Amino acid sequence: MKKTNIRRGVNLYAKQTDKFDVSVFCILLRLPLERKRATANALVAKALLKGCNKYITEREIAARLEEICTVMECQILKKGEEQIIQLYFKTLPQYTESAFELAGSILFEPIFNGIDEAKRDLKDDIDGIVNNKRRYAVERCIENMCCDEDYGIRGDGYAEDIDAIDIQEAYDYVAENSDIAIMAVSNEDSDTLVGYVNKYLPFEERDELRFDASYLKDPHNIKEIEEKTDVSQSKLAIGIRMNVDPVGKEWYKALVANELFGGSANSELFMEAREKESLCYYISSKLLRFKSIMIIEAGIESKNKEKVEEIIKDAFKKVNDKDIETAKNSIVNSFKASEDKAEKIMDYSLGQIILNSPSDMEESAEEIKKVRSIEGVFDSCIFDTVYMLRS
Repeated sequence: MKKTNIRRGVNLYAKQTDKFDVSVFCILLRLPLERKRATANALVAKALLKGCNKYITEREIAARLEEICTVMECQILKKGEEQIIQLYFKTLPQYTESAFELAGSILFEPIFNGIDEAKRDLKDDIDGIVNNKRRYAVERCIENMCCDEDYGIRGDGYAEDIDAIDIQEAYDYVAENSDIAIMAVSNEDSDTLVGYVNKYLPFEERDELRFDASYLKDPHNIKEIEEKTDVSQSKLAIGIRMNVDPVGKEWYKALVANELFGGSANSELFMEAREKESLCYYISSKLLRFKSIMIIEAGIESKNKEKVEEIIKDAFKKVNDKDIETAKNSIVNSFKASEDKAEKIMDYSLGQIILNSPSDMEESAEEIKKVRSIEGVFDSCIFDTVYMLRS
């Protein structure tokens, strides 16, 4: 994406293309992830689309969106130790300026007359995480694993904080302190988009947010945590410190290693634990790049916990370069598939922006192709947290 600095702390990242029939944009208000402000920031995201000076109610905003053939959403993103309010909109090219005008009204002239509904919506979202047991287990694993780090803070906030929030104070803090990134995948050139930003999004200069690659961690003891709830199938989540630089070239080697270890249906972990031993309903691993963490998640019978843990530890020793070309091709193909979706391009680019890495998906795919061996990539791995949600 082409970067244009509009003013200090306000940047436009644009990819000009005729590949898509619609234009996709997002305005990102980037903030450090902090326990004391997490819920307030999340509530601002819920409240922004409830009304503004020009379109007083949520219904009026919806009617205007229909007039200009635009879809608009506002949500919270947690990316590493950043909490990001994302105002996303997708529109037909002929309505781009109208969409920016509406976005400007929503961001700069909000009316919080729907705050009670916004609070209910946020509480429902937080409660919804508990109801999704698989996601809940992973979230609780991360929360316990990173309890002394900002990464352990919940991106959607905490239900017990909602009622005490002053929405105007929360909005003012976000407006004054956010690092602003505006992203675009459209057929518009950067100069035209800069004009829209200056006209409809008059953000003042502000401090820029810098990514702190605090990924090195050596836990002295493995945390063993067990919670009981009403589930028919126990959920196991294991957090592992990879201790691999998320910005350096070693990260591409880690991606290939994860694919071979537990990132696919042909991986060592899947074949041993599920196909061969039939000990899991599902099992997989994924990498959380910003903190250099691997999360292994599995659905199991409680009685099989120790056997599954043994298989996981053995899999680290057994995984090798045998199917490395297949693994690399799978990752490269996933990059290619993502390039066919504007939203995927933007999400990947946001990650690169946070990491201050200039490479796009095509360049990353080329780095994956250069990986010749995964030898040594797991040498610095350390088991940190074993979390079990059981009946």
